Amino acid sequence: MGITTKKGDSGFTSLFSGERVKKSSIYMETLGTLDELNSHLGLVKAKCPETLKKEIEFIQTNIFSIASTIATEPSSPLREQIKTLKKEDLDTLEDFQKHLIEKTKMPDKFIYPGTNENSAITDIARTVCRRAERRVIEFEGKIKINLYIEKKYLNRLSDVLFVLARYFENGEFKEKE
Repeated sequence: MGITTKKGDSGFTSLFSGERVKKSSIYMETLGTLDELNSHLGLVKAKCPETLKKEIEFIQTNIFSIASTIATEPSSPLREQIKTLKKEDLDTLEDFQKHLIEKTKMPDKFIYPGTNENSAITDIARTVCRRAERRVIEFEGKIKINLYIEKKYLNRLSDVLFVLARYFENGEFKEKE
């Protein structure tokens, strides 16, 4: 299978459901930011202890679901094939945050990112998550897709990533060698 199709050379690309959109459209800006977030989460996952990899991968799967929802027009028959986020996904994320908070000394003042490499890369993922949330909010206002759970999920995820970065700062594990 080839990677280069040359179909995007004109500045347009296809959504999952087949519609062609400009690469500079709100669709692609939102999808690109979600892709960037997922890539940063991949770095967090690569650097974190084995005990947390499953949770990070669950989050990555949900980011893919958000992107799939956005990349599929509501009227498309493909809409039925994609996994959409449910309240249970949000509950699982909130449970992960509670678990981390139980193990983490939270700061009582403003923090400077960069205490160690793991906390720094997690804080970068957190800031990209906040941008993704802003893009989804802007996107939702321009098309007919209700992203109520997705917005909440991204909002909670930025909180989870804040706590995870503090967890890494507290040295709850030894960095990989």
